[in-house]
Amino acid sequence: MKLAELRIKNYKVVADTHSVKVDPCVTALVGNNEAGKTAVLQAMWKSRNVAGARFDKLFDYPRDRYLQDRRGTQEITILRFELSPEESDDFVAQLPQAPPTKPTQIVYTTFYDGENGVRRTIQFDCDLVAGTSLPEARTSIESLTTAIASQDEDDLELVLSVSATSLAQIDESTSIWAQAPLSALETFAAAVKTWIEADPGRDPVASDERRRLADLIAEIKLGDPKRKAGEWAEKRLPVFIYFEEFGQLETRIHLPTYLQRKGSPDPRTRTQAALFEWSGIDPAEILSLGLPRRGGESDRQFHHRHEKRRALLDSASFVLSGEWVSWWTEKRHRLHFDLEGEHLVLKVSDDYNASPILFEERGRGFQWLFSFYLVFLVESRKTHKAAILLLDEPGLHLHPTLQAKLIDLFEHISDENQLIYSTHLPFLVDVHHLERVRTIQLDGPVPKRTRISDDLCPTPDRDTLLPVQAAVAYSLAEAFRLGPRSVIVGEIVDYWILQALGHCLSRLDIGPGLHEETIFVPAGGASLLMPLASIMRAAAGPDGGHLLVLLDGARRGEDGSPQVRNVFRESSVLLLGDLLDTDGASIEDLVPRTTYAEAVARSGYDVVLRKDGRGIPTNVAAMELAFRRHGLGEFGAAQRAAAALRLVESWSRDPKTVPTSTRQKASAVFEAINAHFDRRS
Repeated sequence: MKLAELRIKNYKVVADTHSVKVDPCVTALVGNNEAGKTAVLQAMWKSRNVAGARFDKLFDYPRDRYLQDRRGTQEITILRFELSPEESDDFVAQLPQAPPTKPTQIVYTTFYDGENGVRRTIQFDCDLVAGTSLPEARTSIESLTTAIASQDEDDLELVLSVSATSLAQIDESTSIWAQAPLSALETFAAAVKTWIEADPGRDPVASDERRRLADLIAEIKLGDPKRKAGEWAEKRLPVFIYFEEFGQLETRIHLPTYLQRKGSPDPRTRTQAALFEWSGIDPAEILSLGLPRRGGESDRQFHHRHEKRRALLDSASFVLSGEWVSWWTEKRHRLHFDLEGEHLVLKVSDDYNASPILFEERGRGFQWLFSFYLVFLVESRKTHKAAILLLDEPGLHLHPTLQAKLIDLFEHISDENQLIYSTHLPFLVDVHHLERVRTIQLDGPVPKRTRISDDLCPTPDRDTLLPVQAAVAYSLAEAFRLGPRSVIVGEIVDYWILQALGHCLSRLDIGPGLHEETIFVPAGGASLLMPLASIMRAAAGPDGGHLLVLLDGARRGEDGSPQVRNVFRESSVLLLGDLLDTDGASIEDLVPRTTYAEAVARSGYDVVLRKDGRGIPTNVAAMELAFRRHGLGEFGAAQRAAAALRLVESWSRDPKTVPTSTRQKASAVFEAINAHFDRRS
């Protein structure tokens, strides 16, 4: 059974999230701190859990409405679950009568019931109401009584008397499934049977009415289908298991305190219980074996008892291997148990350091993931196979590479347990499954309330989407980095024009084309080129063979290219000025001056190139002069982008519109790029 839709109302900062679809495997709630992520997860958890967590209207209801609403009944969680075909068949098999249609979903609703109460309802999407009802019971008795009375017999007093008494019992009842209506019907049926048996000739009398009465009694005895449906659902509806940072293991576990709190909903106690279950340690036995010398106990017996305790703890120490290695690091860890008085002390060693160190001295990321590993990969598989796991801000202290691994872990867990987690970390956003992301934010007038998107829809709050945007950007950067022929260019304009020309030359099938595996990576501006180039150079390996930088300008160095050469080898940097034999050349200089001026004009700028501007070596410099002359302000990045888009748009519609000189220059640039990578292959 899978959670398909959630709706949270009247809980802390949540007024009404409205209906939100849930992915059948993994759902990510992405939003800022204090946006209500924890409130949403805790409301689901309190609606159905095995930890004893309950709603308390005094603390859980929105405080600004508590005074006027505290005695009323309000919805808290409305959870819609979908049934599998097998579950639907099993459900029908448990009912006294098969409903007209099989159920496909269950709606589980939790309410505040007055000031101190909480109640729950279960609704199916099929009609479970049987035809049996109190009015039908009354009609059955009345019709049979009328049929018998019409016989004009002398001994009808008993039947009529029992009929009146039975009708009175039914009128006083509130449900056909209570004991009184069944007793009334059976008593009346017995009276009718006695009357029939008194004279064999009466056997045909009111046979249809008697049969309907017998069927009615048999149906009531089968039981209330709604009650049976509810019992079936209660056994099979998933429970929620909530995990937060407070559930992490502690280095020192005080055994007497643990034994007193064993079974409590305290998150740390629950994690400790999972540790003892996994390791096989009986804390009561360990505590008993470590007691001081007892009266009459010999030295041998005393030392034997303490040595047994030591042997048990040594034997319980275990190696974290298997799946743990792939989820955490490529090295093995061993968990050790030690004792300090009544405290069980946890220590950890690894392949690099065989000497055990205290658990608390390991990184916080290690502590969190190990505690998570205990609770969910042990408890959920053994005792809560139908559980839905709720993770509040997982992996906060993990390195980004391990946060990314956590996504793989979630995918693995979702094979058996549906999972919902909250995060504001980019590396915990799965860019391969953005359909699983729901943004969550505070919205509306003060006091603002939590709102959840039903999908990854645009939101006016840029901060809310920032983790998603960062995740997508990193994914794109990784895709570029992994390209066998990656070319870093300075601006997005360079990327547009080079991509378009590469495509046009391929369609025209003229001149040396660009190798099909070549990827252009725009740095996003001169200020970002060096950081991007440095990062990609480090990722490219010792020789950087599959990486090239294409820069504006010429070798004279006015463009800052020597800084790039400090990071890259001389042979890994190409300058357009050299390739086009034009000092300070930029990507726009692949295009004739008049063609570029027309593109600028089509962008909405009325400029005219004069003769004195024709001697300027580059198109951009000529446009800067023309803009100043016409009082149009700066010819900057926005104007360059607009002109480039006009060129690209025209070339995409018809590659033949690419000027011949542009084709020749582009071919020269592509030939140089191809030659660089060919030499390195």
